[in-house]
Amino acid sequence: MKKHTPFGKMVFWLGFVIFVLGIAFNGTLDIIQDAPESVYSFSTPAIIIGIILITISNVFKKEND
Repeated sequence: MKKHTPFGKMVFWLGFVIFVLGIAFNGTLDIIQDAPESVYSFSTPAIIIGIILITISNVFKKEND
């Protein structure tokens, strides 16, 4: 992460957290069992958005001097 800008780091960690929450609330894995049924519908979009944000964070790299 040393080669990323501060904004790139923020985008990466935001994407990582969203990805982990998407995995945690996935209905097929049953990691969090007490979640309401309406939360399960947001797990797949959260996983996809998390992966997209992690990929986009690679654009924000520091230039070599």
